[in-house]
Amino acid sequence: MKTRILLIAFLFAVLPAIAQCPHEAKAAPSPAAGSVAQKYTCPMHPEVISDKPGKCPKCGMKLVPVKASPAPRK
Repeated sequence: MKTRILLIAFLFAVLPAIAQCPHEAKAAPSPAAGSVAQKYTCPMHPEVISDKPGKCPKCGMKLVPVKASPAPRK
């Protein structure tokens, strides 16, 4: 009798958790074919631009990603 009660309690505890799991693994969105590659720049020297993260050759600070500027409105 105790095993039935434990089994029922276990099922009530586990089934809601299983039901909340996604059924399909969601893949990360792939970059669009026409998208521009990420650029990196130095916060102190904006003229320093690189295609990959690293350090500024002038001051040694960490390069940060360049934020895309919005397209101008007409």
